[in-house]
Amino acid sequence: MATRAEWAERVQRWERSGLSAEQFGRREGYKAKQLYWWRWKLRADGASQPSPSAEAPRFLPVHVVADTSPAAMDPIEIALPNGRVVRVRPGFDPATLERVLALAAEEVPC
Repeated sequence: MATRAEWAERVQRWERSGLSAEQFGRREGYKAKQLYWWRWKLRADGASQPSPSAEAPRFLPVHVVADTSPAAMDPIEIALPNGRVVRVRPGFDPATLERVLALAAEEVPC
């Protein structure tokens, strides 16, 4: 039978893994209910507080890229009350769009 210290270490490994209790338990041979119960028990007893020797959080680099999904590449359609439609592609200039809308909204004399 595992000791309290062994369960504390298991719960810490589970929490650091990013896996669900079911996934971690299946991988390590434990039941998800055991992991949940021990996490609850250790927290209730105050034993799950990270020790000073615990590994500090790490920050990983993130690279932001433009959204290239098909929906992001579709133009926006603006239907004006006078029946005109303005299509705006991604990357438009807001000032130019404002001028175009003002012109397109004008009524045309017959």
